[in-house]
Amino acid sequence: MPSVVLRIIVCSALAVPALAGGCNEVEVHRSAEALFVVPSSLDELSEETYFDHPYPSDLRIEDGHVRFVGYPNPRGVGLLAEYIDFMDGKLTGFSPVAAGFMRFSGAIDEASLPDPAAAQTKKGTVQLIDVDPSSPERGTRKPIYVTFRTDEGAYWQPNTLSFMPVPGFPLRFNTRYAVVVTDGVHTADGGTVAQADALAEVLGVISPSTPEARSLAGDWADAVAEVRAAGVSPEHIVHFSVFTTNDPTEEFMAAAAALPTQIDPPTADPQAWTNHDAGSQYDEYQGSYGPTPNYQEGTVPYRAYGDGGGFVLDANGVPQIQNTFNARFALTVPKANACPMPQAGYPIVLYAHGTTGDYRSFIRDGTGESLAQQCIATMGVDQIFHGTRPGAPDNDAEVQILFFNFLNVAAARTNVRQSGIDEIQRTRLFTESLMTVPASISTTGAPIAFDASKLMFFGHSQGSLNGPLLLAGSDAPRGAVLSGASAIMQITLLEKTKPDPSVALLVKQLFLGLFPDEYEEVSLLYPPLSLAQTIVDPVDSASYARYAQREPVFGTPKSLYITEGVGPDGTGDSYAPPRGCEALAMAFGVPIQTPEIHEPQDAAWGGLEQITIPADGLSGNLAGGLASGVLAQWQPGEDDGHFVVFDIPGARKQSSVFLRNLADDPRGRVPAP
Repeated sequence: MPSVVLRIIVCSALAVPALAGGCNEVEVHRSAEALFVVPSSLDELSEETYFDHPYPSDLRIEDGHVRFVGYPNPRGVGLLAEYIDFMDGKLTGFSPVAAGFMRFSGAIDEASLPDPAAAQTKKGTVQLIDVDPSSPERGTRKPIYVTFRTDEGAYWQPNTLSFMPVPGFPLRFNTRYAVVVTDGVHTADGGTVAQADALAEVLGVISPSTPEARSLAGDWADAVAEVRAAGVSPEHIVHFSVFTTNDPTEEFMAAAAALPTQIDPPTADPQAWTNHDAGSQYDEYQGSYGPTPNYQEGTVPYRAYGDGGGFVLDANGVPQIQNTFNARFALTVPKANACPMPQAGYPIVLYAHGTTGDYRSFIRDGTGESLAQQCIATMGVDQIFHGTRPGAPDNDAEVQILFFNFLNVAAARTNVRQSGIDEIQRTRLFTESLMTVPASISTTGAPIAFDASKLMFFGHSQGSLNGPLLLAGSDAPRGAVLSGASAIMQITLLEKTKPDPSVALLVKQLFLGLFPDEYEEVSLLYPPLSLAQTIVDPVDSASYARYAQREPVFGTPKSLYITEGVGPDGTGDSYAPPRGCEALAMAFGVPIQTPEIHEPQDAAWGGLEQITIPADGLSGNLAGGLASGVLAQWQPGEDDGHFVVFDIPGARKQSSVFLRNLADDPRGRVPAP
């Protein structure tokens, strides 16, 4: 809108009207208003006009699903076009973590925008409010980042306000929210922001002038009433949206629940056992087990778009098994002379390796030995697309590409979920089949048993991404060590630089088609990264943290020891960005142990409280005393911070003793560092 100057006569309540001194003339500059299109068809919201109506918004739900057709692809990038086409009609709601966007007709003064703390108050100029009557958090305001970009860019329309839940604070699933911008925001030239007529109609401030506005006003009336009850009246709102989140865990959790009815528990092949005497601390055994279900349809390893890789759902939305396979394993058992087998068997840790590892990675990196010293057995297997898994390539470069597979969106949003199911099925080898090392193979000449009630998990890097899904989808593990873990894809795509080629660089070049002088426009709250986050929410660890710790679906809350390789400047882990690791810890609800090496930037708004571990350890600090856990920062040594749990003796010892204590007490106990 053009700049408008309103002259308003303001009079003192005590002034006598006839006395000119009792009144003053005040000039109010109104130089911007919201762009708030209420289209007659969603076809009107496309490319450069896509964000002329707020995103996310329940207006964009068509036939029960979010419409992505028209999402901006200004460079005509084929890969991005595939993503948009694939996602159209896939989701019933919006991402609980991704950024959203609102446009204005003019520039907003960023100084008038709130930080996450101010956004949680009634005076916050931008607020994200839970307006769902069935939500336990109804009426609460969420911590959000808010930014404003004035200039047009390759993927930016001018005068765009962006907002995003602070990483580590995902929104509740299947819950309705309202985004509110109040008239407390100011324009860059010092003016106020006017309430656009179309918005006023939807808010009920004036009568709707079109059938579309009347319909939207009806749809949002309850949300407007909730916002009013929260302390913001419609007359003071200058931009607004209402949206409902989806549940990105729904399909995986359905598979986890159905798994025992769909397939028998696996058993070890009695003919495949071999004995490998490995030295003074442990004996090594190898073998294979099956069946393991594969839920991904198509041609393994799902290299390209069109090769499949997604789940096949039945009429109730439950993933269906496509085929099965056997998996090889390596197993370390503590030497009996140092650790006699307990009556119920040895505690067992399921180890999941990183990208380009294999079933024996836990032996080469020393984990098997360090846990054997704690009288714990450890089992490793080939992760998806590795070793002897079906369709696994024979070169590491391709393996590195396949797991996060940017070239196949169906596989990218499913591979981690399949990996989580792999781990749930693996637990059944002990909880149901009660696997033992046969006496004919055992070094002791007697069967070796394992105590399934003392089953735990250790995941590194790629394997750490499986862990949160296992913890959310199974009651078998007591808890886990997560090493080189991270969450929030928007952070990963922005900050992950290893392995080569750099993901952060590939995103700019391959996914977005940007020129080097345009790289600066890429930020955490960036439209294409928001789309990417929405796509991979089902495989983002942060999506599952709630069900592993705060609101468990299967069993009891799980104990957690999470390592972060980080220096004082916040860098250190080039493979799993430290900020993403911190976001995961906040989503789990664990504190950060002292001494703290780096103050997490997102923790300033709540979460990751510092805690000093007593000399005798920390027990029951989570879930009302039912579990224990911390985020442990370790300064990297000569190698990348991704590997601190292996490289730093203190991290190695603390993680190993944590698992020993967890085997001894289901509540766990974090030892002092």
